[in-house]
Parts: sequence; C-alpha cells; structure tokens
Amino acid sequence: MLITDDRYFQLVHTLTEAHAGTDNFVVMGRVWVENQIQVALCKADIYPASSEE
Repeated sequence: MLITDDRYFQLVHTLTEAHAGTDNFVVMGRVWVENQIQVALCKADIYPASSEE
C-alpha cells in the first residue's frame, strides 16, 4: 500500500505522539520511537510513494 508523503509523515507523527507517555518514549526518545514506527510501516508495505522511485 502506498500513501502520499504528506499522509505518511502525518501518520508517523500521529503514531509517535500516541507513544508520548510510554516507557520506550521516555527512555529511548522520540527519534527512536519514530524510527521504530517507520520500520514497522515499511515492513507492512506502507511507505511514501517517493520511496519506490
């Protein structure tokens, strides 16, 4: 599944914010959580269309 860059990054931002109170967010930091979300989305074939080019 492909989604536009704006929608992808909004999804990553929303999911990152949803983890704001978790232990992983506090201990590992925002960048780590955001990276984990992006890895999971890529594994699920959900990534910006520009990633395929």
